[in-house]
Amino acid sequence: MSKKIAAKKGILVRQLKIIILLISKYIGLFSLSRKLTSNGLRILCYHGFTNSDESLFRPKLFITERLFKQRLEKISKMGFSVISLDKAVSMLESGVVPENSIVITVDDGWLGVESIAWPLLKEYKFDWTLYLTTYYAEKQTQVMNVAIQYLCWKAQKGEYDFSTLEGFNRTIIQLKNEADSDFLTQDLIKFGEQLPNASATQKFVECVADIFNKEQSLFDQSNMFYIIGMKTAGLMSADGVDIQLHTHRHTLGGTSKTALNKELTDNKNSIQKTTEKRLVHFCFPSGYYENMHLSWLKEQGIISATTCKPGLNYSNTPLLELNRFLDGENISAIEFEAELSGFTELLRKSRSFFKMAS
Repeated sequence: MSKKIAAKKGILVRQLKIIILLISKYIGLFSLSRKLTSNGLRILCYHGFTNSDESLFRPKLFITERLFKQRLEKISKMGFSVISLDKAVSMLESGVVPENSIVITVDDGWLGVESIAWPLLKEYKFDWTLYLTTYYAEKQTQVMNVAIQYLCWKAQKGEYDFSTLEGFNRTIIQLKNEADSDFLTQDLIKFGEQLPNASATQKFVECVADIFNKEQSLFDQSNMFYIIGMKTAGLMSADGVDIQLHTHRHTLGGTSKTALNKELTDNKNSIQKTTEKRLVHFCFPSGYYENMHLSWLKEQGIISATTCKPGLNYSNTPLLELNRFLDGENISAIEFEAELSGFTELLRKSRSFFKMAS
């Protein structure tokens, strides 16, 4: 099946899903689901907030200010209680799940969290947690792999001269289609990962931007693909934002216990300079983890860890495998409401039941 046919099929399936959700809400299934799942803790996950056109580039990763405000307004109008992660975990530990409650989490610490998310969440007086990855927060250079992906996505079809990129194994490159762009993206990221330090990596990103005729000054004006600085993290913490752990370099270090311990130690050491709060909550980078990581996190004093698995959380949900709903520009208003109401959760449980029964 070609990509175009698959894309068209995906659009049709999505449209059908939205129609079904609208009908379900109209006949009262959302309201019923809300009652049936009132003791299930909702945890929402956000990542980046758009400064330019990032939400077109990665709609699952970035969300516009307009849509994020609509989400917060919907939470408020539906009468949910937004509670802190600390409080939610304590109540889950005690076996008492707060009814109709939501925890809001933000991963990574993209720069838009300072200019968009922080002011809006403060306006609504909502508690929230920022899982901060600290390498790029300290270095204050662009996140290389995402910046390169964006530049290749943005590049127009044509011929490009990469001879100015010293050490790169390709010179004249033709971009004729999406496959060419994907192949080049992979090559460039592999090259960037081998560079010795953050300064060299930033120069590499600037060089690629110039090759694609996108002046780095224009690329920088919107502050794209930076992580907030540690000074900003300190100000946010002083303002009541819960800053928690997300590893230093956004990786668990594979299957090495030593590597994971170093990631956590470096992450903790960096964040502890900005906050007096206990650093006992963790978020798995990209949602990846294996069973061995759970015991290693426990040894490091981690009390809770959030995944990227959708679902609600109950008193029997493992605290080191908390479920979250990943919201973004790719999620429609009715899909978001279906998740909040618990209707999507009941559908998931129904599918799981019938799979077991068959």
